[in-house]
Amino acid sequence: MICRYFRVARADMVFLKFILEAYEGMNVMTTVDNVNGIIRIAIMPGFEGEMDNLLADLGRQVGMEAVEWEGATGFLE
Repeated sequence: MICRYFRVARADMVFLKFILEAYEGMNVMTTVDNVNGIIRIAIMPGFEGEMDNLLADLGRQVGMEAVEWEGATGFLE
């Protein structure tokens, strides 16, 4: 599993969650820091390309800034 972290507006978190849940089995979105708007998207093996395309499209619709997350443990990465 590959984990990617993004800073998003808190108002956009629910929208992103609903969209990403529609791609069941490809990813899991988790809020890791609600105050700062940090989310983690865990991408299942074999879906990296599709998720890259989806995240690029979503990034054009809502502000998503890729970030390094100091709280990452390396467990899923």
